[in-house]
Amino acid sequence: MANPSQRRGVAGALLELFLWWIAGTLSWLVTVPTVTVAETVAAASTALLGAVLARMARRAMDFQAAPRGIWLRWAALVPAAAVADTVRLARWLAGPRHESLSAHRMPGTPSPQATGWRAGAMIAMSATPGSVVYSSDPDGDRIRVHVLAQGWPDLDRQVSPGAGRGS
Repeated sequence: MANPSQRRGVAGALLELFLWWIAGTLSWLVTVPTVTVAETVAAASTALLGAVLARMARRAMDFQAAPRGIWLRWAALVPAAAVADTVRLARWLAGPRHESLSAHRMPGTPSPQATGWRAGAMIAMSATPGSVVYSSDPDGDRIRVHVLAQGWPDLDRQVSPGAGRGS
C-alpha cells in the first residue's frame, strides 16, 4: 500500500500528464478547419505521446512553471496584440514601415528553476504576427526581439522586465 506522499506524487504526475494531454489535444484541434472523429483521435493520441515526452523533458531540465499572476495579463494581451499587429501589418505590407531589432532583459529570474517563466514570456512575445524572439542568452540575461508592428499593447515591453519581474 502506498503512503500518502507517494499517492500525492502519483496524483501530481497524472494531473500533469492530463494537463499536457488536454493542452496538446486542444492545440491540435483549434488548428483544423473541421473537427472530425479522425482528427480528434489523431490529436488525442499524438498529444498523449507529447504529454509523456513533455513531462520527461520538464523533469530532466528541473523545469518549474509555477503559475504566476502576470501570466494572466500576458495571456489577455496576446489576442489584443495579435489583432492590432495584423491590422498594422496590413498597412506595413502596403508600404514599408519601421521595424526594429531590439535587446531586452531576460524575463523572469536568472535561476535555473525559472525556465518555465522565461519560456512563457518568450512564447507570449512570439505569439503575434508583429514580433518574434529570435535569440535568447540566459547567461547574459538578454533576449533579442524582431518587431515589425509597434504600438499598443506593446507586448514586448509588457513582458520584459521590469514589467512584472518577480510577480
